[in-house]
Amino acid sequence: MKKFFYSRLALSNIKKNAKVYFPYLITSSFTVMMFYVIYSLSQNSGLRESSSTAPIVLSLGTWVIMIFSIIFIFYLNSFLMKRRKKEIGLYNILGMEKKHVMIMLFYETLCILLISLLSGIVLGGLFSQLMCLILVNLCHLNTLISFEMPIQAILLTIIVYGCIYLVTYLFNIVQVKMNNPIELLKGEQFGEREPQSKWLLAIIGIMTLGAGYALAQLIEDPLDALAWFFVAVILVIIGTYCLFTAGSIVLLKSLKKNKHYYYHTKHFISVSQMVYRMKQNAVGLASICILCTCILVMLSSTVTLYFGIDNTVSATMDSDYLMTLYSHEDEQIPSKEDMSQFVQQMKAELQKEGVETSQFVYKTVYENVVQLNNDEIINEHGDVGLTIMLLDDYNQAYQQNIRLKDNEILAGCRNYEISKALTVNDKNYTVRSHVDHPLLFDGGFSEKKLFIVVKDETCLKDFYPEGQLIIPTERISISFASDEKKANQVINHFLEQTWSSDSTNQLKEFGYQHTSRYEERNGLLDAYGSLFFLGIYLGVQFLMAAILIMYYKQLSEGYEDQKRFEILQNVGMSKKEVKQVIHSQVMIFFFLPLMTAVIHMIFASKMIIKMFGYIIIGDAHLFLLCTLISIVVLALLYTVTYVLTARVYYKIVKN
Repeated sequence: MKKFFYSRLALSNIKKNAKVYFPYLITSSFTVMMFYVIYSLSQNSGLRESSSTAPIVLSLGTWVIMIFSIIFIFYLNSFLMKRRKKEIGLYNILGMEKKHVMIMLFYETLCILLISLLSGIVLGGLFSQLMCLILVNLCHLNTLISFEMPIQAILLTIIVYGCIYLVTYLFNIVQVKMNNPIELLKGEQFGEREPQSKWLLAIIGIMTLGAGYALAQLIEDPLDALAWFFVAVILVIIGTYCLFTAGSIVLLKSLKKNKHYYYHTKHFISVSQMVYRMKQNAVGLASICILCTCILVMLSSTVTLYFGIDNTVSATMDSDYLMTLYSHEDEQIPSKEDMSQFVQQMKAELQKEGVETSQFVYKTVYENVVQLNNDEIINEHGDVGLTIMLLDDYNQAYQQNIRLKDNEILAGCRNYEISKALTVNDKNYTVRSHVDHPLLFDGGFSEKKLFIVVKDETCLKDFYPEGQLIIPTERISISFASDEKKANQVINHFLEQTWSSDSTNQLKEFGYQHTSRYEERNGLLDAYGSLFFLGIYLGVQFLMAAILIMYYKQLSEGYEDQKRFEILQNVGMSKKEVKQVIHSQVMIFFFLPLMTAVIHMIFASKMIIKMFGYIIIGDAHLFLLCTLISIVVLALLYTVTYVLTARVYYKIVKN
């Protein structure tokens, strides 16, 4: 009977505190559901067979949600315990021993855990099918969607959240054991002393936030941006928490010392109240700010990646299909006769299968990576991709009839400009004309590129250090006028036959690499579609967390301001004046995190754009547009959330 007594008492407590526990149960169930869904998707057999990227991205998301769950549930638990301290102290005074309180808390924790797990896993099983369908469509995967509830996903969910709630329970009983009943009765009043100015913490906040902003603005190289991004993130997070907890107090206390500002009725009340509010709510406000910043970064970045796929593919490849032949030994190269025969066979196969081509270019090129300094080529590793062709090969590939002198060259540039002269190995060349053909540049991302046509092999040697082996590369570039998917299937089948063990083709001893817009686009859809899905998924999770923190803050603010509301009226202020003062304070406090998050995002934009230099090609305007849309959407959702949660606050204050 004793056990049933504690379980009934635990259920009774949850019912009586429904205003606090009901949102907590919904959020806890939602978090369990999100964890179960993303982990079960990462184990889905259909996704694993059809996608090489999605399972990896989803596994990463599983870790993010698990870490987030630990932090978030601990934060909510600390809030609940703060609200319950007075009640627990009252139980002690009425004769209930601490061990009995611990048993009651155990049943409460167990009840919350069971409800969260049961509802979360059931809802997760229902929604996992929908989430899988969304992911498959975003990534354009060809897979059969089957309903699966992996047993390992259910077991891992139970283990993870069972451990989280066990640790929160242990944390709660430590608090009960260490505090005496009088301290528990006054548990909500411990923060009523006027906070002290913590100048050192405020200065640390300014320095770390400034350092994070400086890194974001000063780094120009994309590789450096990738390396330093997480350092900047950590600095901004530290700076945000320090400035919200200490910097705000320092600012408000400085305003109190300003007699001309402080000794006005409106300012006097607002500043005095805000000092206490900020002490109690700084960590929560900073958490909302960080969550909003994460939402903005994830949404703007993943949306930009996904909708910038076509720009990336177009900038990466000039042709619809690109094939490169290479030798396994440096001295061995394909003969012109073998290559010519192979090209004719490929054209015949495409024509036979009804694949139309608008451009078909076979060329022999010589490639290197060099430095360019004031129109001088330096044969050291640099950032300019150099492609050289002999004049005869160029004329044949592009159906030209150009003649060059020994000191003349043709030149084409991408993301770089050269004048009418070029120097290499102390020899001067005159650029006779600049060339630009549809299939001039092959492969690579948006690095600088230089294309040069020289008269003969003697001139070619001038572009390489003395003694360096000059190896040609055979390239086939094709632009299709018909269905790309069918064209890729035809070519892939042709290559399999050509390089099969029973083939008599003379090129079998050489290797080849090939890619196409179709394959590149599908690969990026797989990768960036998975990231887009994860960005939206985590964005919803973080938004839910921000909403619940806002709700609980409105709840705690309401109970605190209920007393202040009465005091301000007793000292002569009208209800209207009091409501205006409290409303303005609440507005400032709850929109301060959003405004700070937008500032963080503005400073982070440059660094994110730099990082995109290696993973997406496109106009920075796309990212800025996605960022602006993300800010507007978040601001609207944030405002709606504020309006809804503010009703709870005003209902408490008016009672």
